[in-house]
Amino acid sequence: MNRILILDGYTDEPAGLGVPPYINVYPRLIAGAIWSVKKDAQVLYWTVDQYRRNPGEFFKQAFESDLVVIVAGMEVPGHYVGGRPMSFKELEYLAMRLFSKNLVLTGPAARFGFGTGGGSSAYSTRVLKRYFKEIVRGDVELYFKELFTVGFEKADPYKLREDYSVADEAFYKGARIVQQHPNFGKNLIVEVETFRGCPRWITGGCSFCIEPRYGRPITRNPESIVQEVSELYSLGVKHVRIGRQPDILVYGSSEIGTEEFPKPCPNILEKVFKGIRNKAPGLRTIHIDNVNPGTIAKHPEESLEALKVIMKYHAPGDVAALGVESFDEKVVKANNLKATPDEVMEALRLINKVGRIRGWNGLPHLLPGINLLYGLPGETRETFNINEEFLYKIIQEGFLVRRVNIRKVSILENTPLWLRRKQVYANLTKHEWLYKTHRISVMKFFDKEMLRKVVPEGILLPYLYVEKSGKNMSLARFPGSYPIAVKFYSSIPKYSTVSGIVRKHSSKSVLAELI
Repeated sequence: MNRILILDGYTDEPAGLGVPPYINVYPRLIAGAIWSVKKDAQVLYWTVDQYRRNPGEFFKQAFESDLVVIVAGMEVPGHYVGGRPMSFKELEYLAMRLFSKNLVLTGPAARFGFGTGGGSSAYSTRVLKRYFKEIVRGDVELYFKELFTVGFEKADPYKLREDYSVADEAFYKGARIVQQHPNFGKNLIVEVETFRGCPRWITGGCSFCIEPRYGRPITRNPESIVQEVSELYSLGVKHVRIGRQPDILVYGSSEIGTEEFPKPCPNILEKVFKGIRNKAPGLRTIHIDNVNPGTIAKHPEESLEALKVIMKYHAPGDVAALGVESFDEKVVKANNLKATPDEVMEALRLINKVGRIRGWNGLPHLLPGINLLYGLPGETRETFNINEEFLYKIIQEGFLVRRVNIRKVSILENTPLWLRRKQVYANLTKHEWLYKTHRISVMKFFDKEMLRKVVPEGILLPYLYVEKSGKNMSLARFPGSYPIAVKFYSSIPKYSTVSGIVRKHSSKSVLAELI
């Protein structure tokens, strides 16, 4: 097999985003594993949006290829500016059109089913099986290295990594695949993996989450991460997010795998972030993703030092996404969630203590983000009131929060929630109207008020990247984690870089004056 086509249907997981302007780890691991065996292989990369715009050329290239690999899996429901994830109908159509080809499915859809959004069950991998020559339920770099070494008959699609030796080589050798991404040279953000699995796997983790299902966590060494980012930087990448894990604060902790809430190790974190800055000094964006509020509550001193390390080397506008899920203690207990309401408030207090200072781009350095999830077992009508009360309390305490994500739970195969899906459906149906009014209420009293504090009127926001352009309105964002949507009442060429002064606020975006 000399010619391989990768179709990126986009992925969104609790520990990893692959919707433009992001690219997740899967295309790099696949391409790198292939190139580690067959250096002269031609690996083509398409996004699902490119396929939609030019299906004729896509199918021409697909039928000329020896192998077609589809990456898919929207395991976390969301709304996206930069791209539209592949739907199940599109996956079916592609699979039927390419039935005569060697067609392989990878990504979280292959392991946990094809997610179709919040409030619904994923399509089981059993349903998907008939469409593909192989569904890779194990780690992609191991499978494709074996595939190109011993062939389809002997390659093991269930094989899981026990360490990062093969993955590190694939990350490095596959880095150049990012040059084929349509956002490359513009606002492309590359997800960089630090460790895989959740430390809370010891107790089973959260009921709905896929991360504990990977088993005992395994960690990359700092040198490998730095080497990968250095290679990406040499290729022209300007924006990275250091994450692909449930809690960046505990990266490098000697207690990962043995303690549910490992103690952070700031010295190891410094090796990574300082090493990246030394090897890639011109990176415009270094951001993080997930932080466990329970870690901060249980290890406040070490967590504070870890946050300071991150702020020393990152770019302002960073967001520590806290998987709160619910402030209702009954829901917390029923779903083995990460932290109690009081612990969450302590985490918010500590992050604000160091992170709310503003940086060169006008944005606070590091703010918490809150995820609230509905439909979980234990939920009652009172849950909605409790969550709103705590959001009011956050405002009263004077904390800054970058954003609140409110969504319905997605029921995924191989998670404990899969066995309780009837209960989830009952909650979602019973509380449908309440859920809708709750979202509107939070947007009115919390989102808009908080956005006014995070980016007050009159503040200058530089280096905004124009992602949408119309006759009378343009939308721009700063490349990074959960960027603020900035609108301009003017037509600005797409892909431009602009600066603006904030003039008005809505609940989810700001209006700015172009300067």
